[in-house]
Amino acid sequence: MKDKKDKFVTILLSIILFIVPVSIIPNAWGQYNIIKIIVLLFCGLFLLINTLLKIDKLKVDKLDILIFIFGALTILSFINSKNICKSLIGENNRYEGLFTIITYILIYYNSKYYFKNYKKFIGILSVIYILICIFAIIQFYVKSKVNLLPIFSKGANGTFGNTNFMGSFVSIILPAFILGAILRNRKIYYLGSIVGFSAMMMCLARSSWVAFVISALAITIYIITQRKKIYWKRYFIIVIAFIMCFNFINQSDKNKKISNKVEIVKVETEKVIQEKTVDNKMGSGRIGIWKLIIKLIERVPILGCGVDALKDGLIKVCPNEYVYFVTHNHVAIDKAHNEYLQIAATIGIPALLIYVAFISMIVIKGFKKMFKHKVIAIYVIVIVSYLSQAFFNISTIGVAPIFWFILGMASRNINYTTIKK
Repeated sequence: MKDKKDKFVTILLSIILFIVPVSIIPNAWGQYNIIKIIVLLFCGLFLLINTLLKIDKLKVDKLDILIFIFGALTILSFINSKNICKSLIGENNRYEGLFTIITYILIYYNSKYYFKNYKKFIGILSVIYILICIFAIIQFYVKSKVNLLPIFSKGANGTFGNTNFMGSFVSIILPAFILGAILRNRKIYYLGSIVGFSAMMMCLARSSWVAFVISALAITIYIITQRKKIYWKRYFIIVIAFIMCFNFINQSDKNKKISNKVEIVKVETEKVIQEKTVDNKMGSGRIGIWKLIIKLIERVPILGCGVDALKDGLIKVCPNEYVYFVTHNHVAIDKAHNEYLQIAATIGIPALLIYVAFISMIVIKGFKKMFKHKVIAIYVIVIVSYLSQAFFNISTIGVAPIFWFILGMASRNINYTTIKK
């Protein structure tokens, strides 16, 4: 019976990881994420039922307790929300309400205890994610005359409807492919590294560029500690491939999108260093948004304004500041463009502290073991990469399930090596 239940969970998690990232509806009245949320919540419901059926046999450690507390605070935030209906399902086309957050926690827990890795899993996952990157590359060069938003005419967004979301996705898969190529020496990982790097450059998401720099540094340090010549050989093959890709992309980029983006980053960085001032319009307006979000957090610090009800919270709690911002910037705000500020503003500071403690425990425990266990090294560096881009990006239902699955698998492997010792 246990094997059947584990198989059922494995099927559900495979559906989430295979189907949710690629599901998108072109030109669907702005509701391009509707299939993603339907599949995600449908699988989440069955994960919940399966978990409740074995509630008397559930395993719980310190990490699980922390994330369950986070879930409890999410429920309290929902009850106290400025817009309860929105907090249940989430902001329009964002869909990260209470149901989704609970599903994320269930993905973490079930991947940790009940997912059974099978022979073709990594292969299927790699092929699907490589195809998403290839599609993003095509989007960078092809301009469709037919109105197929957000499939075309919105840049290299893959199957996520937004270039920043594509950047979030790449921040997870690129370091995984690079480490897979270096440590496993499989052709599919080299291919994944090349198309992943190309998609990262083309999506023009600075958050993913930051994540790449940090993960590349972490990978370099890790390779140094391993002291294996064969790893260095594979490492330099990838570096050379990346340099060639960068030069080709830059030369073929007739509109100079990438070089213009790099120049903007350079100018903004120099301004901060020289003038020691931060303009509200920097980071595509993120600085101004963050300042406004911090004011909201100061006024609703304990339970926030409600799960994914940021816009309602700003309107009701900071009406004057919000109207001023919208009037002068001509843009509405429904996300904080920083996952940590988003949690603090919508669920509360205590929830953010619990979340950070939860993630920190996984990373710290993993760091102690990653130099002796390759799989743990991959998980830790991927997690750090995602957390880096999260400072400048938002959580999205196409990518977040992958991250929570990785958190569960990382925790599981860390516990396994502890028992093994």
